[in-house]
Amino acid sequence: MDLASFAQSASHALGSLQLDDSTVSVLAMLLGICGGWFVTGLHQQLKAKRVKVSRRPQPTFRKHE
Repeated sequence: MDLASFAQSASHALGSLQLDDSTVSVLAMLLGICGGWFVTGLHQQLKAKRVKVSRRPQPTFRKHE
């Protein structure tokens, strides 16, 4: 299955949906769930990067005598 046939079948499937109130609310809920997962994953990645950066050893400066 190539991309063009997938896009065509997806557009046909979306075109066959009747957009009443319940369908719109379900789509909004699903988009909210996906957005929440994305934001949570992004937050966890940034948190892991901060921990990794803070674990780096700090350079120590010695006085030359």
